Amino acid sequence: MVVEASYSKVSITPPIGLRLGGYAHRVGKPSSKVHDDLYARLLMISSSDVEIILIQLDLLGLYSNDASLIRRSVSKVTGVKEDKVIVFSTHTHSAPETIIPMWPNTLPYSEREKAEYNNWFTSVVDKLTDVARKLNSTEKAELRIGLGRTEELCFNRSFKGGLVSSELPVLIVNLGKGRVALVNYACHPVCNTDLGFSADYPGVMYESLLSNGIESMFLTGATGDIDPLRKGRGYMSYLGYSLSSSVIEAVRSLKPTAPLIGVQEVKVTLPLRTISHEEAKSRYEEAFRRVMTKGGLPSEPTESIWADEDYLTLMYSDEEYEVSKDNSRFTETEVNLVRIGDLLIVTIPGEPFIESAMAISNVARNMGFKVIMVAGYVNDYVGYIPIKAAFIKRTYEAKLARWSRVTDEAEGLIIKAVESNLQKIK
Repeated sequence: MVVEASYSKVSITPPIGLRLGGYAHRVGKPSSKVHDDLYARLLMISSSDVEIILIQLDLLGLYSNDASLIRRSVSKVTGVKEDKVIVFSTHTHSAPETIIPMWPNTLPYSEREKAEYNNWFTSVVDKLTDVARKLNSTEKAELRIGLGRTEELCFNRSFKGGLVSSELPVLIVNLGKGRVALVNYACHPVCNTDLGFSADYPGVMYESLLSNGIESMFLTGATGDIDPLRKGRGYMSYLGYSLSSSVIEAVRSLKPTAPLIGVQEVKVTLPLRTISHEEAKSRYEEAFRRVMTKGGLPSEPTESIWADEDYLTLMYSDEEYEVSKDNSRFTETEVNLVRIGDLLIVTIPGEPFIESAMAISNVARNMGFKVIMVAGYVNDYVGYIPIKAAFIKRTYEAKLARWSRVTDEAEGLIIKAVESNLQKIK
């Protein structure tokens, strides 16, 4: 059996002026610079009658409607079935607000801002569609997999002294024209906190590996409760270079894997929490009045905003008010199981905790998979998927907001969906 592959990438850097996502302390300010370009990277692998396309975007995330638009467009120009096109976001917090536009009631987008955002996102889809055509020129490839290790770079922000993972699963696709590394690591890409666009630490890893002749794609792992030890652009560089060094070290010991490919799409229904619209509206209006009475929101981004209880109350009441406008009790989403030889990629449509990833990995290893990647922010975004202990402890990730809608049953439902379908992909 012969495996073939192709790879391509394209810049999707937004125009300066779009808002950045991921940090409420930016208080709706427009971006002011580009630290480093954002990219879309596409990898097509085919073997026998199975073809898959993995798309990695340096974006905060995508809701299912936007991910589906990309999947359909790429499917149309490549002939690869739509359910075999998988869209990964890295969750960099220095990209536009493709999910969870912050302060939606306090600082809503103007019509001009909406138009600028829509024009940029339309250009992203167009660029992806265009560059996807290049994937049709595949060439014979070799697949190698292995497991690298990192030093202590992160911490568990929800549970003091809690679990972190030092594992760095790697897939290398050797092509006639070069090498492409698929790298999976569990740590929030949140080092850069200013108003500049940045791929964050994965961007440093890309550039470092490229200087060593290796193109790379970053699949963000189960980062729901995992943060870098420090923030700032200095630590961002340190983290990125550390990962690239670990990848280069791992490459020396990677083992060939059979060109067996498969994708299993699993539909999942997750229960959501709700809140009374009138109650949420009243709470928001009172919180807004208090902040405006004391002078309003800061004129410039400042993380010290969260030392003020009134600002924190306004942010969460704004979120609850927005949640109350869509009191859906369930959401339909999907997880995917992707097999590439002895490598298993499990995709989650939100922010899973590291504890969940380790539980999934243990089951997969017992079934014979040698390398397991658990990736979040794939094909959809349902927010944090906390473990039950987070709800009991009432951690940030379990507090009701648009980024935390699911109930304490959701994590178990996802793990069950993965475990019950592993045999089908094996």
